Amino acid sequence: MNSLQRIVKASALACGITLSIASLHAINVNLDEAGGYNLVTWGDATLKNSDTEGRVAVGGNATFGSYSVGYSSTAGDPARAQLTVGGNLDGSGGGQVYNGSIYVGGNYTSPGYNLHSAAGSTTQSNLGKGNLPFNFDAAQAALLTKSTDWGALSATGSSTTQWGTLTLEGNEDGLNIFNIDAATLAAAHTFEIFVPTGAKALINVSGAVAEMSNMGFFGTHTAPKTLFNFFEATQLDMVGIGVTGSILAPLADLTFTSGNVDGQVIVNSFQGAQWGSGEMHDVIFEGDPNSPAPIPDTGSTLALIATALVGIVAVSRKLKG
Repeated sequence: MNSLQRIVKASALACGITLSIASLHAINVNLDEAGGYNLVTWGDATLKNSDTEGRVAVGGNATFGSYSVGYSSTAGDPARAQLTVGGNLDGSGGGQVYNGSIYVGGNYTSPGYNLHSAAGSTTQSNLGKGNLPFNFDAAQAALLTKSTDWGALSATGSSTTQWGTLTLEGNEDGLNIFNIDAATLAAAHTFEIFVPTGAKALINVSGAVAEMSNMGFFGTHTAPKTLFNFFEATQLDMVGIGVTGSILAPLADLTFTSGNVDGQVIVNSFQGAQWGSGEMHDVIFEGDPNSPAPIPDTGSTLALIATALVGIVAVSRKLKG
């Protein structure tokens, strides 16, 4: 092999290694596994005197009282799942499901529950969790992994606090990443997020116990492009809040007694108060799989880099020889 061929081979090797390393540094930020549902829980949900404007999927038992589902959804296929419950559904407190059907893995108690849908909508129960139109186990595993991975991302934007105002600022046209802790979030009464027009904001919140209460949201961010990732929280309390964006807290038991979320809510369980629950507005997070963000180096990445360097050095020595 002549020198030119060796140089070409070495260059190809270096490019291949670079591409392999780059592939380890890409992660897609989306909630595709949530299937466009407005509210998703893996466990139980108690929802009273309020509503979720979009679709609802409860992996455990669901207890509804004067609660409506799907009012803002576009009327279409009457067989579309508007309410999916993995366990038992107790709708004895009354309420409505609009623009679709109800699918229940277990028993269905509903003397006061009604369907307000197009002709052909149905209520089906005792289907078994594995036969439902939503795969809770697969979605839980995938979104838990995503939440953990996103929580390890390095920040691309800044965060500052002053006089009770928490301000996040990012300059990326694609994805802006912010890292804050739960204590900082709980202490704020005003939340500002400034990103370029059309840009996405991923707010990673660390800490096992988190709270969002009596807080106003301002800035240039938009609900469909904003995601709060509570990647460590096992308890999340929300009261008197109007969140502009979606919430991913796959480990958290959420207590949400008043306020609203303009976005998707994905949690372990949902508990409202006896007098009412927070409401979810039908805004779906617009993830962009074509706009990956870098992820931090891991041991495997470093090992690959070391191997690559050894290979390049070896080829270089042969070329010199």
